[in-house]
Amino acid sequence: MRKFQIWWLKLSCFLTGYNYYILSNCSEVSIRKVKKYTASLLIISTVWAFVGFCFCSRYIKLDSLGSIIGSAISILIILQIERQILLAEKTNRALKITRVGLALMMAVIGSLIIDQIIFKDDIDKTKMESNQLKVNSLMPIKTKEITDQINNSNNAIFAKENERKLLLEDIDRNPTKKIIETTSSKVPVVKTTTDSSRNQITNTILQNVTSTNVRSIPNPKIEQLQSVDQQIKELNNQKTSKEALLLNVKTDLEEEVSMKVGFLDELSIMYGILKSSSIAMTVYGIWFIFLLLLELLILIGKSNEEESDYDKTIQKQMDIHLKKIQLL
Repeated sequence: MRKFQIWWLKLSCFLTGYNYYILSNCSEVSIRKVKKYTASLLIISTVWAFVGFCFCSRYIKLDSLGSIIGSAISILIILQIERQILLAEKTNRALKITRVGLALMMAVIGSLIIDQIIFKDDIDKTKMESNQLKVNSLMPIKTKEITDQINNSNNAIFAKENERKLLLEDIDRNPTKKIIETTSSKVPVVKTTTDSSRNQITNTILQNVTSTNVRSIPNPKIEQLQSVDQQIKELNNQKTSKEALLLNVKTDLEEEVSMKVGFLDELSIMYGILKSSSIAMTVYGIWFIFLLLLELLILIGKSNEEESDYDKTIQKQMDIHLKKIQLL
């Protein structure tokens, strides 16, 4: 039991920022005061850990680990805010006004997020009606867009089919093409001449000879026909997918709209629910007052307490250090 008390006191000093070694030599009054502050911090931290986790998970779309990290950051912020009060020598007017302002803003934010969780089913019901209106307004635009794409595909298919028809007509008329190949070569020619002495002289000269060869090959447009057929097939596939998309456009739009959970959208819906329902407004008011008083719990306790021996010990240490500085 003694070890647990020591461990709890160390944890309390860690959370509040108090010095454990100084506090352990102080009276039970100072120790109880720190434990009281620790209890308040744990209550506030638990509430804001829940708020931070829900906000990160629902609106920032983080996974479980990311939401836990967001929850830890919320706790860290709360601890640092409360330490501004706990570690202040005196809670002056400016500090009190600042803390009350922060408490009001935090109570508003916290109560909004908590109420959005409490009224989740009501918000989802209202959101379904709102989403249906959005789908009805977006559907003509989306339908026209897909219809234009289908028309473009039809025009492209029509053009390719005309091109295919022309190719087939040309192939039917000319299944083969004649290619004329001309080659030239030098052929040796023997030429005999007689000189004035009646002697015959034989000379060999190279003479250019041109030959022409005609051969038939398949019409090259046969290969173009295969390429056009492939293009027509791809265009038909695209048209089929667009037609399927047109049939399911309403379902796709409903899924797309419902998947986008916006904080401002739900905030607007929540405002409408609070405005139209006095019961919802009462629940919101209860949570707001609860969080506000919770945020001001430490400030109220700090403002009304008397100076403890821990505070006097800290003040005495400062006086000693000031005297040492003066003697230097």
